[in-house]
Amino acid sequence: MKKLLSMLLALCLMLAMCAVASAEASPFAGGAGTEDDPWQVATAEQLLALAETVNDGSAQGYPGQFFVLTEDIDLAGIDWQPIGHMDLEDMGNYSCMFFGTFDGQGHTISNVTFNSDYPVCGVGVIGMNLGEVKNLTVENAQIRCTDTFSMAIGGVVGYNMGVVHDVTLTGTNDIAGVNATGGICGGSTGTMWNCTVDGATIHVLGDNDFSDGRIIQCDVAECGGLIIGGSFGGTMDNCTAKGTVIAEGNEPVGLGGIAGCLEMMDSVTNCSADVEITSAQGGHAIGGLCGYSGTHSVGDIALATEGVKTTKYPGIIDNCSVTVKMNVPGATHVGGLVGTGLYYYGEETAFQIRNCSVNGEIIGAVT
Repeated sequence: MKKLLSMLLALCLMLAMCAVASAEASPFAGGAGTEDDPWQVATAEQLLALAETVNDGSAQGYPGQFFVLTEDIDLAGIDWQPIGHMDLEDMGNYSCMFFGTFDGQGHTISNVTFNSDYPVCGVGVIGMNLGEVKNLTVENAQIRCTDTFSMAIGGVVGYNMGVVHDVTLTGTNDIAGVNATGGICGGSTGTMWNCTVDGATIHVLGDNDFSDGRIIQCDVAECGGLIIGGSFGGTMDNCTAKGTVIAEGNEPVGLGGIAGCLEMMDSVTNCSADVEITSAQGGHAIGGLCGYSGTHSVGDIALATEGVKTTKYPGIIDNCSVTVKMNVPGATHVGGLVGTGLYYYGEETAFQIRNCSVNGEIIGAVT
C-alpha cells in the first residue's frame, strides 16, 4: 500500500487543474458543481452515474467540484462499482480517482455489496478519495475481496488520501480483505475525525509464513481494524468503534480495534474502541487500539518514497480508551492498547501514550 503514495501525490496538483464535465452533460438531479450550487444526487441511478464518470476518466475525478446527497439511497440488488479506483494495469492513470467533495448531508447509503476474486486497490462507496467525504452514513455493507494482491478495502472509503469526517458505518456490516481492511477506510494517509463504526465484522484473509523466524511486513494478511485497516500518515481525532476483527489465516500482522496500524501519524486523540479480536493461528502486532504505531525520529525520512512527512516524534496517542477481548493463541507483540512499534528505516518507530485506559483480557498471547 505504501509504495503507491509517491506516485499518487505527485500528480494531485496537476489533476486539480484538469477540465471536468460541463453542466450541460450532467447526469445528476441538479446543480452546477460549485460549492454554492453543488451537483445533487438523489437516486441510485445518479450515484451509479457518478461512479461511472469517475471510473471511465471522463470527468478527471471532478477536481474542485462539489456533490451532495439529497435523499437516502438504497443499493440493494445493485452490482456496485466504487466511485474511483486505482487502475492496476495503468498505475500512471490518475483520472479515475475522486478529487471532489462528497457531502452526504446526513443521508444514508444502504446495502452496498461488492465481491471480487481479482486484484483491486480501493473498494468502498468511494474507492479512491483524494478530496473530502463528510456527513455520510453507510448501512449494511457487504464487501469481500479475496485476491492476494488486493488492498485498501473499506465499508465507506477504500483508500483515503484526503479528508474523511463525520462519517458513520452502522447496521450489519461484513468487510473482508487481505491487506488494509477497515470499516470506514481500508487504507489512509489523510486526515480523519468524528467517524463512528457501530457494528462491523472485519475479516483479514490470507496467510503469512514466518517459519524462518523473521517477521517481515509482506502485504499479505496485514492490517485490519474497525475504523481504518492501515493508516500511514495524517491525524485521527474523536473516532469510536464497536465490532469484531477476525484473522482467518496464518500469522496475520497488524490487528486493532481502531486500526490495524496507525504508523507515521502525528497524533491519535480522543478515540475509543469496544472490540473482540480473534486470531486462531498466531499473529504479530495486535492491540486493542491498534496493532502497531509510532513515528521515525527524522520527520521527512519517508517523504521522497512514501509522500509522508511527520511533525511529531514520538507520535502522540492521547485520551483514548479501549474495552477489548483478545483470543490470540501463539501471537507475539500483543498489547491492550498498542501491540508494538515497527522497525522502519533503521530504527524502531516510537509512540507516547498519555491519559489512556484499557479494560479487558488477552488470552493466549506469547509476548
